Amino acid sequence: MMKRLAFLAPAAVFALAACASVPPASDTVTVSGQATYRERIALPTGSVMHVRIEDVSRADAPALVLAEEDYPSNGRQVPLAFSVEVPREALRSAVRTSARVRIEGPDGALLWITDTSNPVTLVPGGDTVDLGTLTMVSARR
Repeated sequence: MMKRLAFLAPAAVFALAACASVPPASDTVTVSGQATYRERIALPTGSVMHVRIEDVSRADAPALVLAEEDYPSNGRQVPLAFSVEVPREALRSAVRTSARVRIEGPDGALLWITDTSNPVTLVPGGDTVDLGTLTMVSARR
């Protein structure tokens, strides 16, 4: 029994060291861009921009959220910049991915939202995806 424990001890130390390590930066992809809308309307104080990177390949089913971030406007106005860290493997295994952006007012009411597909395409060997400027439309039509 003692020999078996002595044999397992180095493996246990190696396993603990592997669990304690920080994953390398290459395990994630940074998806960035900015969101705006055409109307000249100021955002209310306390508004929040929600950015989601989704796998939208499943027909007749809700999109699978791969990553998301919330950005309080803090008095800033559009265009609002965003940067979301997405697990590289999630982007690789997804068939079709898209970025969805929405802005909610301080009361949680939807004000602005993207209404088109904004594909997130990972370039082989790349660590970043720049989506450029995404244009939202008013939710209060």
